[in-house]
Amino acid sequence: MKTLGYLRVSHLESLNGTSFETQEKRIQNYCSLSDFTLNNVYSEVVSGAVEVRKRRALSKIVDQLKRGDRLIVSRIDRLSRSTLHTLQFVQDCKKRGIEVHITDLGCVTNGGVGQIVFNVLTCLAETERLNISERIKTSKFYAKKERKYLGGALEFGYDKDDTGKLIPNAKEFAILQSMMNLRTQGIAYRQIADEILKKFGRKIHYTQVHKIINREHNQSLQEVA
Repeated sequence: MKTLGYLRVSHLESLNGTSFETQEKRIQNYCSLSDFTLNNVYSEVVSGAVEVRKRRALSKIVDQLKRGDRLIVSRIDRLSRSTLHTLQFVQDCKKRGIEVHITDLGCVTNGGVGQIVFNVLTCLAETERLNISERIKTSKFYAKKERKYLGGALEFGYDKDDTGKLIPNAKEFAILQSMMNLRTQGIAYRQIADEILKKFGRKIHYTQVHKIINREHNQSLQEVA
């Protein structure tokens, strides 16, 4: 009989310093109290919303486990934050005769109280995931509205100050204003790209010119031009 442990953190959690160590200790303690021999532990950095079949480590575990074997995880949300994915995964394990153990619930494939609590907590885990997603979307919306830097490549024409707010980049902003002026005159995007290359020596593809000019916050510049 084989017993395998599974550890998971999301990309955001890994950046925030969340480690696998706490999860592994909980699994080891659970196995010790249950008199299980922990054969191996697998870990990965992946979102809890990703399907089980698309996770390398968890898929590897599933391929190894056979009837009578055990899978141990420290918490429900380490397995998945999707109610549907979690319930399907547990049901598939149950059909194959594989035990799934959550350290604070016990075995959730034996039809006992642990499974009832597991079903309830799985729903709560997905609710929390949706709440987190909504909070992130709201934060990004207001940050964008306030012209805050959201990460990645800086927007053409702008730099960021010490507070993370986007401010005009003198050289690029001159090019941006020239683009707007040419567009106001009815010049086509491809021609604007050619003019920018001639005037400023800056090669910008016409599709990028279109994207830059049509950004909502740049429309005021076109009105001024």
